[in-house]
Amino acid sequence: MAALVLACLSGCHLDEAPKLLSGPTMGTTWSLRAEGADDSIRQLIQSHLDQREAVLSHWRRDSALSAFNASASTDWQAVPVELVQTVELARRIAKDTEGVLDITLAPVIEAFGFAPKLQGESLETPVTGWEHLKSRLDPPALKKDVPQLRINVASVTEGFVMDELVRLLKQRGLSDFLLEVGGEVVAIGHAADGKPWQVGVQTPKAAQGDAMQTLPLMNQCMATSGTYRHNKDHGKKSHLIDPRTLKPVEHDLVSVTVLHDSCALADGYATALMVLGPERGPEIAKRLNLRVLWISAGGR
Repeated sequence: MAALVLACLSGCHLDEAPKLLSGPTMGTTWSLRAEGADDSIRQLIQSHLDQREAVLSHWRRDSALSAFNASASTDWQAVPVELVQTVELARRIAKDTEGVLDITLAPVIEAFGFAPKLQGESLETPVTGWEHLKSRLDPPALKKDVPQLRINVASVTEGFVMDELVRLLKQRGLSDFLLEVGGEVVAIGHAADGKPWQVGVQTPKAAQGDAMQTLPLMNQCMATSGTYRHNKDHGKKSHLIDPRTLKPVEHDLVSVTVLHDSCALADGYATALMVLGPERGPEIAKRLNLRVLWISAGGR
Protein backbone atom coordinates (compact mmCIF):
# COMPACT_ATOMS: atom_id res chain seq x y z
CA MET A 1 0.00 0.00 0.00
CA ALA A 2 1.25 3.50 -0.76
CA ALA A 3 2.30 5.52 2.28
CA LEU A 4 0.33 8.75 2.27
CA VAL A 5 0.96 12.18 3.78
CA LEU A 6 -2.54 13.49 3.19
CA ALA A 7 -5.88 12.27 4.40
CA CYS A 8 -9.22 14.01 4.52
CA LEU A 9 -9.97 12.78 8.01
CA SER A 10 -6.45 13.07 9.40
CA GLY A 11 -3.87 15.55 8.31
CA CYS A 12 -5.89 17.75 5.93
CA HIS A 13 -7.49 21.14 6.20
CA LEU A 14 -10.83 21.05 4.38
CA ASP A 15 -13.63 23.45 3.68
CA GLU A 16 -16.65 22.35 5.66
CA ALA A 17 -19.36 20.63 3.67
CA PRO A 18 -22.88 19.99 4.96
CA LYS A 19 -22.67 16.20 4.98
CA LEU A 20 -19.92 13.73 5.86
CA LEU A 21 -20.17 10.02 5.14
CA SER A 22 -17.46 7.45 5.90
CA GLY A 23 -16.72 3.77 6.25
CA PRO A 24 -14.04 1.06 6.21
CA THR A 25 -12.41 -0.39 3.11
CA MET A 26 -9.31 -2.38 2.10
CA GLY A 27 -7.68 -2.06 5.51
CA THR A 28 -8.19 1.70 5.59
CA THR A 29 -11.15 4.11 5.40
CA TRP A 30 -13.13 6.19 2.93
CA SER A 31 -14.98 9.47 3.36
CA LEU A 32 -17.27 11.69 1.30
CA ARG A 33 -18.24 15.32 1.85
CA ALA A 34 -21.12 16.44 -0.34
CA GLU A 35 -24.41 18.27 -0.53
CA GLY A 36 -27.24 15.81 -0.93
CA ALA A 37 -25.30 12.80 0.35
CA ASP A 38 -27.56 10.39 2.22
CA ASP A 39 -27.57 6.79 3.39
CA SER A 40 -28.29 5.50 -0.12
CA ILE A 41 -25.06 7.18 -1.26
CA ARG A 42 -23.19 5.63 1.65
CA GLN A 43 -24.52 2.20 0.71
CA LEU A 44 -23.59 2.76 -2.95
CA ILE A 45 -19.99 3.62 -2.06
CA GLN A 46 -19.58 0.87 0.52
CA SER A 47 -21.06 -1.79 -1.75
CA HIS A 48 -18.82 -0.79 -4.65
CA LEU A 49 -15.70 -0.77 -2.49
CA ASP A 50 -16.59 -4.17 -1.03
CA GLN A 51 -17.04 -5.60 -4.54
CA ARG A 52 -13.66 -4.28 -5.70
CA GLU A 53 -11.91 -5.50 -2.56
CA ALA A 54 -13.23 -8.99 -3.31
CA VAL A 55 -11.48 -8.79 -6.69
CA LEU A 56 -8.28 -6.77 -6.13
CA SER A 57 -7.18 -7.41 -2.54
CA HIS A 58 -3.88 -9.20 -1.93
CA TRP A 59 -4.74 -9.59 1.76
CA ARG A 60 -7.96 -11.55 1.23
CA ARG A 61 -7.37 -15.24 0.50
CA ASP A 62 -10.73 -15.44 -1.30
CA SER A 63 -10.13 -12.54 -3.72
CA ALA A 64 -9.85 -13.05 -7.47
CA LEU A 65 -6.29 -11.75 -7.36
CA SER A 66 -5.33 -14.24 -4.64
CA ALA A 67 -6.90 -17.07 -6.64
CA PHE A 68 -4.78 -16.14 -9.66
CA ASN A 69 -1.67 -15.95 -7.51
CA ALA A 70 -2.35 -19.35 -5.93
CA SER A 71 -2.84 -21.07 -9.28
CA ALA A 72 0.14 -22.86 -10.82
CA SER A 73 -1.48 -22.93 -14.25
CA THR A 74 0.31 -21.29 -17.16
CA ASP A 75 -2.85 -21.28 -19.29
CA TRP A 76 -5.12 -18.28 -19.74
CA GLN A 77 -7.20 -17.87 -16.57
CA ALA A 78 -10.56 -16.10 -16.63
CA VAL A 79 -10.64 -13.23 -14.14
CA PRO A 80 -12.96 -10.26 -13.49
CA VAL A 81 -12.48 -7.49 -16.02
CA GLU A 82 -11.51 -5.04 -13.26
CA LEU A 83 -8.42 -7.11 -12.47
CA VAL A 84 -7.34 -7.00 -16.11
CA GLN A 85 -7.99 -3.26 -16.24
CA THR A 86 -5.77 -2.60 -13.22
CA VAL A 87 -3.02 -4.81 -14.69
CA GLU A 88 -3.10 -2.94 -17.99
CA LEU A 89 -3.21 0.41 -16.18
CA ALA A 90 -0.12 -0.55 -14.19
CA ARG A 91 1.60 -1.72 -17.38
CA ARG A 92 0.95 1.67 -18.99
CA ILE A 93 2.45 3.51 -16.03
CA ALA A 94 5.41 1.13 -15.98
CA LYS A 95 6.16 1.92 -19.61
CA ASP A 96 6.02 5.64 -18.82
CA THR A 97 8.38 5.34 -15.85
CA GLU A 98 11.21 3.07 -17.00
CA GLY A 99 9.54 -0.05 -15.61
CA VAL A 100 9.76 0.87 -11.91
CA LEU A 101 6.05 0.21 -11.29
CA ASP A 102 6.20 -3.59 -11.32
CA ILE A 103 3.14 -5.42 -10.01
CA THR A 104 4.97 -8.76 -10.29
CA LEU A 105 7.04 -7.86 -7.21
CA ALA A 106 4.44 -9.53 -4.98
CA PRO A 107 6.79 -12.26 -3.65
CA VAL A 108 9.46 -9.69 -2.82
CA ILE A 109 6.92 -7.50 -1.02
CA GLU A 110 5.84 -10.60 0.91
CA ALA A 111 9.43 -11.50 1.78
CA PHE A 112 9.94 -8.09 3.37
CA GLY A 113 6.75 -8.51 5.42
CA PHE A 114 4.47 -6.02 3.68
CA ALA A 115 1.94 -8.60 2.44
CA PRO A 116 0.85 -12.11 3.48
CA LYS A 117 2.98 -14.93 2.11
CA LEU A 118 1.47 -17.68 0.01
CA GLN A 119 1.31 -20.72 2.26
CA GLY A 120 3.88 -23.43 1.62
CA GLU A 121 6.00 -21.49 -0.87
CA SER A 122 9.67 -20.59 -0.53
CA LEU A 123 10.65 -17.04 -1.38
CA GLU A 124 14.37 -17.75 -1.75
CA THR A 125 14.27 -17.29 -5.53
CA PRO A 126 11.29 -15.04 -6.34
CA VAL A 127 10.17 -14.87 -9.96
CA THR A 128 9.39 -11.33 -11.09
CA GLY A 129 9.13 -9.37 -14.32
CA TRP A 130 6.45 -8.00 -16.64
CA GLU A 131 7.64 -10.33 -19.40
CA HIS A 132 6.07 -13.25 -17.50
CA LEU A 133 2.56 -11.73 -17.39
CA LYS A 134 0.05 -11.48 -20.24
CA SER A 135 -3.40 -9.90 -20.20
CA ARG A 136 -6.44 -9.57 -22.45
CA LEU A 137 -9.78 -7.81 -22.10
CA ASP A 138 -11.98 -9.85 -24.44
CA PRO A 139 -12.69 -12.18 -22.79
CA PRO A 140 -10.97 -10.89 -19.61
CA ALA A 141 -8.12 -13.17 -18.62
CA LEU A 142 -4.57 -13.23 -17.31
CA LYS A 143 -1.74 -15.62 -18.13
CA LYS A 144 1.52 -16.31 -16.34
CA ASP A 145 4.48 -17.85 -18.14
CA VAL A 146 5.87 -19.36 -14.94
CA PRO A 147 3.78 -21.03 -12.20
CA GLN A 148 5.45 -19.05 -9.38
CA LEU A 149 4.49 -15.60 -10.69
CA ARG A 150 2.31 -13.52 -8.38
CA ILE A 151 0.98 -9.99 -8.68
CA ASN A 152 0.08 -7.11 -6.34
CA VAL A 153 -1.94 -4.22 -7.81
CA ALA A 154 -2.13 -2.11 -4.63
CA SER A 155 -0.17 0.70 -6.30
CA VAL A 156 -3.15 1.53 -8.53
CA THR A 157 -6.14 0.00 -6.74
CA GLU A 158 -7.35 3.00 -4.74
CA GLY A 159 -7.04 5.41 -7.67
CA PHE A 160 -8.75 2.96 -10.03
CA VAL A 161 -11.70 2.51 -7.68
CA MET A 162 -11.97 6.25 -7.03
CA ASP A 163 -12.33 6.99 -10.74
CA GLU A 164 -15.17 4.46 -10.82
CA LEU A 165 -16.82 6.04 -7.78
CA VAL A 166 -16.61 9.52 -9.29
CA ARG A 167 -18.58 8.29 -12.31
CA LEU A 168 -21.14 6.54 -10.08
CA LEU A 169 -21.64 9.60 -7.86
CA LYS A 170 -22.10 11.88 -10.85
CA GLN A 171 -24.68 9.48 -12.23
CA ARG A 172 -26.52 9.79 -8.91
CA GLY A 173 -26.66 13.56 -9.35
CA LEU A 174 -23.79 14.74 -7.14
CA SER A 175 -21.87 17.59 -8.75
CA ASP A 176 -19.86 19.00 -5.83
CA PHE A 177 -18.07 16.56 -3.54
CA LEU A 178 -14.79 15.61 -1.96
CA LEU A 179 -14.03 11.89 -1.91
CA GLU A 180 -11.15 10.29 -0.04
CA VAL A 181 -10.04 6.65 -0.01
CA GLY A 182 -7.04 5.70 2.09
CA GLY A 183 -5.63 9.22 1.81
CA GLU A 184 -6.12 9.61 -1.92
CA VAL A 185 -8.35 12.63 -2.55
CA VAL A 186 -10.49 13.70 -5.50
CA ALA A 187 -12.27 17.06 -5.56
CA ILE A 188 -15.23 17.48 -7.90
CA GLY A 189 -16.90 20.84 -8.41
CA HIS A 190 -16.50 23.28 -5.55
CA ALA A 191 -16.85 23.54 -1.79
CA ALA A 192 -19.87 24.95 0.03
CA ASP A 193 -18.57 28.51 -0.28
CA GLY A 194 -18.33 28.24 -4.06
CA LYS A 195 -14.53 28.16 -4.03
CA PRO A 196 -12.22 25.23 -4.85
CA TRP A 197 -11.84 22.57 -2.19
CA GLN A 198 -8.82 23.20 0.04
CA VAL A 199 -6.70 20.13 0.82
CA GLY A 200 -3.61 20.26 3.02
CA VAL A 201 -0.44 18.23 2.51
CA GLN A 202 0.95 17.15 5.85
CA THR A 203 4.61 17.55 6.71
CA PRO A 204 6.30 14.19 7.40
CA LYS A 205 6.29 13.31 11.12
CA ALA A 206 4.16 16.37 11.93
CA ALA A 207 1.10 16.16 14.13
CA GLN A 208 -2.11 15.27 12.34
CA GLY A 209 -3.79 18.42 11.07
CA ASP A 210 -0.48 20.25 10.68
CA ALA A 211 -0.42 21.00 6.96
CA MET A 212 2.79 22.05 5.27
CA GLN A 213 0.89 23.45 2.29
CA THR A 214 -2.77 23.82 1.35
CA LEU A 215 -3.69 23.29 -2.28
CA PRO A 216 -6.92 24.33 -4.03
CA LEU A 217 -8.49 21.42 -5.89
CA MET A 218 -11.32 21.44 -8.42
CA ASN A 219 -12.03 18.44 -10.66
CA GLN A 220 -8.67 16.93 -9.80
CA CYS A 221 -7.22 14.04 -7.87
CA MET A 222 -4.33 14.25 -5.42
CA ALA A 223 -2.35 11.11 -4.60
CA THR A 224 0.68 10.70 -2.36
CA SER A 225 3.25 7.95 -2.01
CA GLY A 226 5.82 7.98 0.78
CA THR A 227 8.21 5.94 2.88
CA TYR A 228 7.77 7.19 6.43
CA ARG A 229 4.35 5.69 7.30
CA HIS A 230 4.48 2.09 6.06
CA ASN A 231 7.89 0.73 6.97
CA LYS A 232 9.77 -1.82 9.06
CA ASP A 233 12.70 -1.78 11.50
CA HIS A 234 11.83 1.61 12.99
CA GLY A 235 11.58 3.29 9.63
CA LYS A 236 14.77 1.81 8.19
CA LYS A 237 12.99 -0.45 5.69
CA SER A 238 10.53 1.05 3.21
CA HIS A 239 7.53 -0.83 1.83
CA LEU A 240 8.38 0.46 -1.66
CA ILE A 241 10.47 -2.06 -3.58
CA ASP A 242 12.78 -1.04 -6.42
CA PRO A 243 12.48 -3.68 -9.18
CA ARG A 244 16.01 -2.85 -10.33
CA THR A 245 17.50 -4.00 -7.02
CA LEU A 246 14.65 -6.08 -5.50
CA LYS A 247 15.24 -4.12 -2.29
CA PRO A 248 13.39 -1.32 -0.47
CA VAL A 249 14.14 2.12 -1.87
CA GLU A 250 16.93 4.08 -0.21
CA HIS A 251 17.06 7.82 -0.82
CA ASP A 252 16.25 11.10 0.94
CA LEU A 253 12.86 11.54 -0.72
CA VAL A 254 10.11 10.77 1.80
CA SER A 255 6.98 11.57 -0.20
CA VAL A 256 5.71 12.44 -3.66
CA THR A 257 2.31 14.02 -4.29
CA VAL A 258 0.85 13.99 -7.81
CA LEU A 259 -2.10 16.05 -9.05
CA HIS A 260 -3.92 14.64 -12.07
CA ASP A 261 -7.33 14.50 -13.73
CA SER A 262 -7.23 10.71 -13.33
CA CYS A 263 -7.06 9.25 -9.83
CA ALA A 264 -5.70 5.98 -11.18
CA LEU A 265 -2.82 7.70 -12.96
CA ALA A 266 -2.11 9.99 -10.00
CA ASP A 267 -1.95 6.94 -7.74
CA GLY A 268 0.39 4.93 -9.95
CA TYR A 269 2.63 7.82 -10.97
CA ALA A 270 3.11 8.86 -7.34
CA THR A 271 4.39 5.38 -6.48
CA ALA A 272 6.62 5.17 -9.55
CA LEU A 273 8.17 8.60 -8.96
CA MET A 274 8.80 7.68 -5.34
CA VAL A 275 10.72 4.59 -6.48
CA LEU A 276 12.67 6.58 -9.06
CA GLY A 277 13.83 8.96 -6.35
CA PRO A 278 14.97 12.59 -6.22
CA GLU A 279 17.34 12.44 -9.18
CA ARG A 280 15.54 10.52 -11.91
CA GLY A 281 12.00 11.17 -10.66
CA PRO A 282 11.81 14.89 -11.52
CA GLU A 283 13.15 14.22 -15.02
CA ILE A 284 10.41 11.66 -15.70
CA ALA A 285 7.75 13.90 -14.15
CA LYS A 286 8.79 16.78 -16.41
CA ARG A 287 8.67 14.56 -19.50
CA LEU A 288 5.17 13.40 -18.53
CA ASN A 289 4.09 16.99 -17.76
CA LEU A 290 2.99 16.03 -14.24
CA ARG A 291 2.22 18.41 -11.39
CA VAL A 292 4.23 17.08 -8.45
CA LEU A 293 5.08 18.11 -4.90
CA TRP A 294 8.33 16.57 -3.60
CA ILE A 295 9.21 16.31 0.09
CA SER A 296 12.69 15.28 1.22
CA ALA A 297 13.87 14.04 4.61
CA GLY A 298 14.43 17.68 5.59
CA GLY A 299 10.76 18.46 4.92
CA ARG A 300 11.41 20.51 1.77
